[in-house]
Amino acid sequence: MIKTNLSESQIIALCHHRGYGIGTNSAEKVKQIIIGNESGIGNANSIDEFLQDHLQESEEIIKETQPQKRINSPFLHFISRITRALENKQGNWFAPKDQCDVYDQIVYESFYSESTHLVDIRPLPRPNESVWPYEGIDEKLYLQGFRKMSSKDEAIQNLITKKIEALQKQISSYPNLEVIIAPGAAPMKRIFLEYLYPGIQFESHLVKTSIRDLTYFVANQHINGRNVKIVVTAFFDSKNGIGYEGLKRLHELISNK
Repeated sequence: MIKTNLSESQIIALCHHRGYGIGTNSAEKVKQIIIGNESGIGNANSIDEFLQDHLQESEEIIKETQPQKRINSPFLHFISRITRALENKQGNWFAPKDQCDVYDQIVYESFYSESTHLVDIRPLPRPNESVWPYEGIDEKLYLQGFRKMSSKDEAIQNLITKKIEALQKQISSYPNLEVIIAPGAAPMKRIFLEYLYPGIQFESHLVKTSIRDLTYFVANQHINGRNVKIVVTAFFDSKNGIGYEGLKRLHELISNK
């Protein structure tokens, strides 16, 4: 893959980017934020093509919605499930595929919810974790920096600072926010949230499922004049992550206000 040398305006745009398909044209509708690790590049063949398709050189996003199409990512399927359950839509949202009466909704239209906003901690998208498509940014230092939310490398510290500022701005724009869910890479997510909200206190919750015991980290934070529940979990996946039972327990934990 051809390596990309990002401009400062492209970096700003990437820091403000929201996950495709989930978002809103009306900030008042957003009630949930999902914090992921990093974005892929969708159907784009390169970073440059991704930038042309999704971003303009400012803080604004060109594409906040996508035409309905099948979503193949298990991570995104889990977002579809928890989002629709939190919206109190009818259906067996936590059942495996062969037992799920709303599976078509999960992989098609349910992903496009206006109540949920998807963002990622690491702002630089890539096709997969085995590829590093950026010129002038050291991959190892970049990953280390975002793991600790601090770097001695000036360019990477600039990325960290801009991402924190971008997410603070995005969150503050949602007056009816109720929940922030941060699945996967729990240590990094907790450190990131502690930078966003100094003094935040997490409590550990043991969650038992038929497959494994899980630990969720839960905090309540006053944001925009509202009490917002923040939950850090294992990765959204049916095999190696929280599984469908763990997702159901997450829904119960959030709903038990």
